[in-house]
Amino acid sequence: MTAAPAQALGAARRRLEAGELVIHPTESVYGIGGVLEDEALTRLRRLKARPVGGFVVLIPSAAWVKGLLGAEGRALARVFWPGALTLVLDDPGDDFHPGAKAADGTVAVRVPGHPLALGLLAALGRPITSTSANRPGAPPARSAPHARREALDLGSELFALDAGELPGGPPSTLVRLGPSGSEILRAGPPDMLHSIEAAVARTGRIG
Repeated sequence: MTAAPAQALGAARRRLEAGELVIHPTESVYGIGGVLEDEALTRLRRLKARPVGGFVVLIPSAAWVKGLLGAEGRALARVFWPGALTLVLDDPGDDFHPGAKAADGTVAVRVPGHPLALGLLAALGRPITSTSANRPGAPPARSAPHARREALDLGSELFALDAGELPGGPPSTLVRLGPSGSEILRAGPPDMLHSIEAAVARTGRIG
């Protein structure tokens, strides 16, 4: 039986605060996340067999990256957050833990569109990482039981914040913000591209 949302959110928050990893819903599939601290990031790298970070970071609101967005980023955030848009940002002030960032020092952030994910971030009061809850090459996990089985196959028994069956579909759109404009690194939901171009038309250019 699935726990009531408040109980489940509390259980997930306590585990995250203890440095553990949890399974959480996103807009399309389930992910695995932890807080941006050494212990949790080390666990996540080992679980996913990654020598470095480069994880998506889920943030409670755009205010967490207000100084990193620039005009284009603010325009995109106003339209698409919460939602399936991930922005790749420079982090010259090292606002984010280096273990969550890519090798080039950028950080990929998103305000998630799923209400339970937003509720978890609000309860926790800080960002968490997010990476797919499946083995390399395996189908994405659209249910919490599927995600738990995938985590077990990866070597960990994890608590799952169960949001029922998720719709699946493409991953989030990935946009790199830079001083000379924006670049779409990965196309997500097909109806987003035109909207992204329109959102930044008055503030810069998109490549």
